[in-house]
Amino acid sequence: MEAGCREMVSRREFLKKSVALGVTATTQGMVGAMSPPTQAVDGRVTPEPSPTTFVSANDGLDHHIYLPFISGPSGVARGPSRLGLHTLNPNGALGFVESVHDAGAHVALVKALDDFGFLRFVKQASEQTTTVARVGPSRAPQAVDVGGDPVQTAVWLMAQHMPYWRFEQDVVDYWEVLNENKPPTIAGHVWLAEFFIAAMDIAEANGHRLALFSYSTGVPQWHEWEAIVETGVFARARDGGHALSLHEYDWPVMDRLWGEPTEDLPPYEDRGVLAGRYRYLYRDFLIPRDQVVPLVITECGLDPVVNLQVEAPNWREWYVEDMIWYDTKLREDDYVVGAAMFSVGAFAQWKRYDYEELLWPDNPHSSENFYDYIVSLKDA
Repeated sequence: MEAGCREMVSRREFLKKSVALGVTATTQGMVGAMSPPTQAVDGRVTPEPSPTTFVSANDGLDHHIYLPFISGPSGVARGPSRLGLHTLNPNGALGFVESVHDAGAHVALVKALDDFGFLRFVKQASEQTTTVARVGPSRAPQAVDVGGDPVQTAVWLMAQHMPYWRFEQDVVDYWEVLNENKPPTIAGHVWLAEFFIAAMDIAEANGHRLALFSYSTGVPQWHEWEAIVETGVFARARDGGHALSLHEYDWPVMDRLWGEPTEDLPPYEDRGVLAGRYRYLYRDFLIPRDQVVPLVITECGLDPVVNLQVEAPNWREWYVEDMIWYDTKLREDDYVVGAAMFSVGAFAQWKRYDYEELLWPDNPHSSENFYDYIVSLKDA
């Protein structure tokens, strides 16, 4: 469809148009090749089902899968907004945090990439705001090669990052050390978990807390999470006060793949393939095992890269409405600290993601804005 012929009336109507044109791509095309169905090991015990909704995962399938039945009904949105800011440059982020605080609310999360000195002023203005920071690629590596000794790799990488942390150590709640690493095998994800177990030891010895993994949208797959959890990395993170970092994007709307099946699992009405994917980890593994850690979604929003079949040059017209829908889902899960929308202060190739004007009333794109929305939930 030509861009000039597209009029956005609502998120749902746009989605219906996309479906009619056959542009809702399959999960495989979106997040990479999926692993084939995995036969469970004989004798594996499936955890007890939730006392709420029970649907057999094996009905209609030609193979057995290990699936804890923790789905249940959708929760109730409660508490303040979980929406926050991701910044490449501070720009108007501090002013927004201050204005929201002065109105009696708070911005849930501010994630700063590289230029994170302003987080001291964020904390001064809004002590309740959770802060996350990452040293950028011009100063420290953002990825590691999976293989070798994960402990020695952690020692090496932490030595690259920690010298930059010392001035903001008292105002940054969680530090990221990697960005969107994607090992090609389950064994690679296990290695990465072992890397983070060692990195947590180093961080704690130096007075820091980490935001772990920072996986990209659609990563990992369910059976990869299963292996990651078995390493004990989340029990270790829970005991040490660390958090999990994930990225969640979709396009042209956040709920495009909500309720769709992923990998070799049946569809769930309470989670998504991309947005809301974190619920597979928490509801199927961490909650039953009592290994829940805070979740900081350090990047989120609309990203055309995940669905190149759809052009939507006017996405800012429905962006606030779309993120309100997403926030309502986040507010159903108490362990979600916040979700940093990418990005304020965007430049160069990231400029197309800039939504900063939408923070304020009377913006040129929409009758809605994030300031009024976040403040409206101050007593929720």
